[in-house]
Amino acid sequence: MKKNFIIYLLPLLFFSQSITNAYGENVSKIIDWSKKKTWTLTSPPRDFAASFDKKKIFILEEDNKVRVYENSYNGNRLGIINVPPNTVAIDIAPRGGMLYLVGSDKTYTAIEIVYRKKDNSIADWSKKYTWKTETRPLDIAMSFDKKYAFILESDNRIHVYTINGKRRATVPVAPGTFALTVPSRKRTLCLLNRNAQYTFIQLRLR
Repeated sequence: MKKNFIIYLLPLLFFSQSITNAYGENVSKIIDWSKKKTWTLTSPPRDFAASFDKKKIFILEEDNKVRVYENSYNGNRLGIINVPPNTVAIDIAPRGGMLYLVGSDKTYTAIEIVYRKKDNSIADWSKKYTWKTETRPLDIAMSFDKKYAFILESDNRIHVYTINGKRRATVPVAPGTFALTVPSRKRTLCLLNRNAQYTFIQLRLR
């Protein structure tokens, strides 16, 4: 992976009602974009997550640390959290108060983070929950209300757990699925697989 971390600003959206050919594909909407920030990381990245308010960027790096950066032009570092070497994916609470990890040893960990008020840097962090998944995790997404963990596992299923590890449901997915996300405030799953397919799943959880 590249060590340069790039964030793209999409401030202007121009919509066209007619179908336009772009990059050899027919598209009905054209998005105008420009590069806003770029900075160099300490170590190559494995995964990342951005806070809902867009103020913090969490990056899992190959030296087994999650570095928390301010979403600024110079990427000011707010703190470092040491994680196990088998960590494969991360997610965070909407404002960055919790960090969620899954590891290849079938371990889920939730870490609570405390920030200093004066500069928003990390003052302290501690493990709040840890438990075992059913099979080896590939990716994780937390619900916006922090009640459920959606974990894509190696058995071609998404396992839905409560925050304390009680399994609530399983959702079969296509072989080759490697990434998932839960759009903000919605009980839906968005999936990508290696067969160039995007899948949208509506969930019914109480």
